[in-house]
Amino acid sequence: MSIAGIYLPPFFIYLCATFPLFLAARALLLRCGVLRWVWHPALFEFALSFLLLAVFILYV
Repeated sequence: MSIAGIYLPPFFIYLCATFPLFLAARALLLRCGVLRWVWHPALFEFALSFLLLAVFILYV
């Protein structure tokens, strides 16, 4: 895909599309208090973002 003459890989576009989903899921997990029970919150958030990206790539 090309935007203003710059070629972007589809992976970057998928990553940009899943970022709002990740922010919404993170806010929901923070509000529910789930991240307090996770051993390593940053690792959990990375895994969540990777999971959302993988699901988005598989189903789009």
